Amino acid sequence: MPHDFSFRVVGSGDAYDNERTNASLLVQQFDFSLLIDCGPWVPKVLLAGLLEPNQLDAIYITHSHPDHCSGLTTLLNWMDAKGRKKPLTIVAQRTQWEVLKPLVEFAHWPQATLGFEVDWRDSLSVETIGPWAVEVAPTQHAVSNLSVQLRLPSGQALFYSGDGKLLEHGRNLAAQSDWVFVECETLANHPSHGSWQEIEAYLRKPGSSWWLYHIDPQCREVLRAQVQSKVGLDVAEDGYIFKGIAKKDYLIFHE
Repeated sequence: MPHDFSFRVVGSGDAYDNERTNASLLVQQFDFSLLIDCGPWVPKVLLAGLLEPNQLDAIYITHSHPDHCSGLTTLLNWMDAKGRKKPLTIVAQRTQWEVLKPLVEFAHWPQATLGFEVDWRDSLSVETIGPWAVEVAPTQHAVSNLSVQLRLPSGQALFYSGDGKLLEHGRNLAAQSDWVFVECETLANHPSHGSWQEIEAYLRKPGSSWWLYHIDPQCREVLRAQVQSKVGLDVAEDGYIFKGIAKKDYLIFHE
C-alpha cells in the first residue's frame, strides 16, 4: 500500500542505560526511511537485519551529544563496506556540523571519501524530509537540541523531542501531533531534561498516542506505574513497532 506508514523504536534508553539502546526512532513511508538520532549502540540494532546498506535515505540528528550521534561512524562505515552507492542525507544544526563531520570522515579513514555522497542539510532551514513536511523546535538542554515534527501527506503528524525540557513551541507541536515521543529523564522538574512533573500536565491531542523515553533507569518503574492510569500515554521500550494502514485520505493506526 503506497500510503503505509510505520515507525520503530530502535532505542528508548538514556545515555547510560545498560539494558536498552540509546534513544532512536526509525520512520518509514513511501519506501523512504529516516533514522532519528544515532547513538553508539544504535548501529548494533540496525545491522542485525533491520536495515539493508542502501535502505536508509536520511538521518536526523537532534543534537550532538555522544548518545545521539556517535554511532554515525560505525553505521556509515558499514554502509561503505557493503558497497553502498546511494546518496545519504544528514539533517543537523549547521552550528554542530563541526562536531558531526569528523564522525563521518572517520567512517572512511584512511580513504579520502566514502563510496557514496553525503548531503548535509541544516535542520533550522529544512522544510521537508522525504515525504514529510518538517517543523523543528528548540528545547531547554545543555546544548542546542531541536525537536522535530514530521507531518504526513494525510495530515497526521509525529513528534520526537530529542533531549531537553519542551518550550512553548515544542509543547504546541506535540499537542498538535498524533504520535508523540517525549524525553522524560526524571520524575521531578529538571533544568535541562524532560520530567514527569511537567509532562503530566502537557496538553495532548484527543486520540493521540504518547510515549516517554530516554528515562533514568532508576526512575523507569516508578514512571511506568504513574502512566498506567493515563489513556494514550505509555513508556516506550526497544523494538516497539507501530503501523498506519492507508484508507482513503487518512491512516488507521495499529500497534
